[in-house]
Parts: sequence; C-alpha cells; structure tokens
Amino acid sequence: MANPDVSAIASSFVEFGGDIFSKKVVNWKLRELGIQVRTNVNAPQPLTKLSAVGGPRPYATGDNTSGNGVKYTDRVLTAYQSKWDHDFDPEEFRNTYLATMALEGVGFAQAANEQIAKEYLAAINNDVLLLGSRNGAGTTAAAIADGWGTIIAAEITATKITPVATGALTTANAVTKVEEMVAAFPTWMREYETPIIMYCSYATMDKYVAHYRTLNGFKLDTSVKGDYALDGKNAILKPAAFMKTSGRIIATVENNLVFGTNIEQIQVAASVRRNVIESRPMMPVGCQIQDLDALVVNDQA
Repeated sequence: MANPDVSAIASSFVEFGGDIFSKKVVNWKLRELGIQVRTNVNAPQPLTKLSAVGGPRPYATGDNTSGNGVKYTDRVLTAYQSKWDHDFDPEEFRNTYLATMALEGVGFAQAANEQIAKEYLAAINNDVLLLGSRNGAGTTAAAIADGWGTIIAAEITATKITPVATGALTTANAVTKVEEMVAAFPTWMREYETPIIMYCSYATMDKYVAHYRTLNGFKLDTSVKGDYALDGKNAILKPAAFMKTSGRIIATVENNLVFGTNIEQIQVAASVRRNVIESRPMMPVGCQIQDLDALVVNDQA
C-alpha cells in the first residue's frame, strides 16, 4: 500500500517530539500573472475570434460585396482530468505525527490532503503549463495536457508562427535581444492600451538585469513583483515560475494565454476501507492560446 514516505524523519518525532512542517511550493497565482482562467470547462470550448475580410475602397454606385464580410475562427480549449491517488493509514503514524498534530488540534489526514493539494497545483504549474505534452497513457504530471510552450512549438512547425531569431540570451546580450523582440511587435501591439506582457524565466530575467547593469552602470529598477517596464517600450518583462529555466520569451496581451478547468480548487474524493482512508484528489487541466496574431515569441525552447 502506498503511504507517505516518513522514513527520513519519523524517528525524530518519537525521540524529540518535533513539529510537522509543510514543504514549500510554488504559489498558484495565474490571474495575477495576466493569465485567463476559465473554471467552467466541462466540455471542449471554442475560443472564437471574429475578424473582417476584404476592406474599404473608393465609392462607386454599384455593389462590391465580393470577398467582403466577417470571418469566425476557433481555437479549442480542452480540459483533461488528472488525479493523485494516495492512501492514509492512521496507525502508521499513531506515535509520531498523530501525537504532535493531536496536541495542536489538527487532523493529520486533513493536513496531509491540504499539503498534497498545494503540491498538486505546484506540479501543474511546474510541469504542465509550459512544456506539458498530453499523453493519456502517461504516468507523470507533464502528460496531463499540452502546455503553452508545446502549443507554440507545434504552431511554429506548422508555420502559423514565425519566431524572432534571438538565439540564446546571455548576460552580454539579453537587453538587446529583448528589444529585438519588441521591434518585431505589430504596430497595434506597440501602441496597445495596456503594456504587452513578455513572460520569461527567472534565469532570463537575471541575464537581463546583469546586461542592463553593464550597459547603464546602475541597478535595474524593478517593481515590487519583479516585473520591469522596458525603457520607452509598451512592454513589461514578467518572470514567471511556470517558465522554469526556459529561454523562450512569450510576448502577448493580457488574458491571451488561457488555463481551463471546471473547479476553483482541487476536488478530493475519499472513502474508507476498514481504517484506511483512500483519497483521490482530482483536477481537470487544459491550456490554450486564444489568438496567435496577438503573440510574438523567440526561437528558444
């Protein structure tokens, strides 16, 4: 039976009565990052784009409707169910964790499920959102759904996206390469009503800061959250944990990256077999990009 691995520290609770602590994990804050979160994805949802075809022309008495009108195009957001099965036998912890938690008035099974929920979301953030690759027969978090980076790579292969050829970013060129990406923005993005978000890894942000300091001889002035509004540009460089150590930069408008599920939190299905609590946390997960025309990326994976 699969149980939490307590071998490394169980003895300390018996001998010293130590306190239990939770592993630190990545915070779940997609909306704060400008990601569109949909919590009603019970079936595949089309992300419909309305655009015009044809164009204006000089006035003439006759009708000239050929080739003019509106066009609808869809990108589909699909959320796939995921799970994290585990069993909890209280008797395995009677004289260790249960003793400590009882003194604090906290149910250990509840605390264990809450910690698994935190790490569940962290696994989705770290392993799915960027480079997840959907495989229904897979055994890892990365197999739950295609991430935004995987979708971008497929669209590059399909020639629907042409990446900006920045090459690898380093401490000697990062500022220059980021500004090359901004130069590739279509005009409407250059003067969009809100700054364009340029998602990057913390490693990329570190290189940008180092190069900026070299070029200008002083420290980069970032906001409290670590974002940086590019000098004289309608863009914000925004490091995000889901980008991990990727060299990819994803420049887009707010809410163009979409995350889909059908609940706001981890759903836990639990049952009892004799005295063993059988638990199955579940969460549907899906990623999509709403409009490829509102996206500029570089050539790094």
